[in-house]
Amino acid sequence: MKNLFLLLISITLLASCIDEVDLGIDGNEDVLAILIVEATLTNEVKHHTVTLSRMDTLVDLGIDSIYNPYTPIRDINRDLVRYEANATVSIENDNGTTYSFNEASPGVYESNIEFAAEMGNAYQLNILTSDGKRYSSTNMRIEGLAAISNLYAEKTTSESGAQGIGIFVDNTVESGTVQNLRYTYDETYKIIAPNWSPEAFKLTNYEPCALPLVTYDLEIIEREEEQQVCYGNNLSNTIIQAQQGNLGNNITKFMVRFIDQENFIISHRYSIEVAQLVSNAASFSFYDQLNNFSQTGNIFSQIQPGFLEGNLSSDNGSQGTVIGFFDVVSVSKERLFFNYTDFYPNEELPPYPFNCRELTAPESHVSFCFSGPRGPNPCPQSVIQQIDLDLISYVKPNVNDVDCGGPHIFVPKVCGDCTVLGSNLEPKFWTE
Repeated sequence: MKNLFLLLISITLLASCIDEVDLGIDGNEDVLAILIVEATLTNEVKHHTVTLSRMDTLVDLGIDSIYNPYTPIRDINRDLVRYEANATVSIENDNGTTYSFNEASPGVYESNIEFAAEMGNAYQLNILTSDGKRYSSTNMRIEGLAAISNLYAEKTTSESGAQGIGIFVDNTVESGTVQNLRYTYDETYKIIAPNWSPEAFKLTNYEPCALPLVTYDLEIIEREEEQQVCYGNNLSNTIIQAQQGNLGNNITKFMVRFIDQENFIISHRYSIEVAQLVSNAASFSFYDQLNNFSQTGNIFSQIQPGFLEGNLSSDNGSQGTVIGFFDVVSVSKERLFFNYTDFYPNEELPPYPFNCRELTAPESHVSFCFSGPRGPNPCPQSVIQQIDLDLISYVKPNVNDVDCGGPHIFVPKVCGDCTVLGSNLEPKFWTE
């Protein structure tokens, strides 16, 4: 749900680098006060959500996005978005029915009841923030219905010449006006830790400052949870849109995702659920502009582009205080599975994305509180230090006597514990 948020921040930061581009924003305080609204109402019977946040810096959003095997593992899912809490959110249709939303988590508002957008009805989003400001959308309605008639994968070549797998969609128009389409996907993939061992380190009673020697208990025990096979998950993070050639025509072989042959996510088994959203011309235009602005360099070629207009506005008429689009769409979803060997039966699997060389190090270290003279230490960080920082996974005993060697062979944790990259719970939809 952060695609819109991230793209908008990129636009704002790029625009602030040159004086000639006017986004209708007076200064940094005004930027940080902008309300970002993410809301798509569909014809699915479910609890719908509206997400509210405020502008923030791109630096904050990126600090947890990269795994480093040599530093303590941070929660890469930790969310640093400045969510807008304590707002009052509702959606009203033109029959006078109001659907109220409760704040399920900070900034994320969920409808009190399950409901679905219906053909023929118009819907309006209304927001009252905790500072007393009101925002509302224009009336929106479902334009038409179209089903994904075929979702399939084929070997293909990208525009840059890379070999890989393309995920393609064909659709069938069912009713109404179907011309503007937006696609999202939710992909899940099997991860197998290449250096998994059935045994693991267990460190207890560790006192790194004990004198005269560090004290600790280190055991090699049977692993207590599944850490060999996991399931990674990614949501689409780009804007994918298409238009029917003529009203009523069907889309054929539209590529919604390209996966490089060397991408490890397809090493074993891969699944993707594609959602096709039938939107209207205003929605298509908003996301098209957003996508164009977010492309490197494009914003510099715009002449006075003005504030990116969605279909939301402040009820007091102030400009440039809210960004977003309240969309009302019909949805069709399909899921696809495939294995790497389905397309490359006689080729090596894509490389694991980290160096999984087996390592060794002294088991212990000099007390952190030792005050005497110490010379340079050419050896790697000790085993107990790395275990305490949750950096490594046990592999096997070390039988070679080498400089700086210790009694254990280990690897970076990501190489022996798949939970670094995914969940060890098999998804309910998963099939082999």
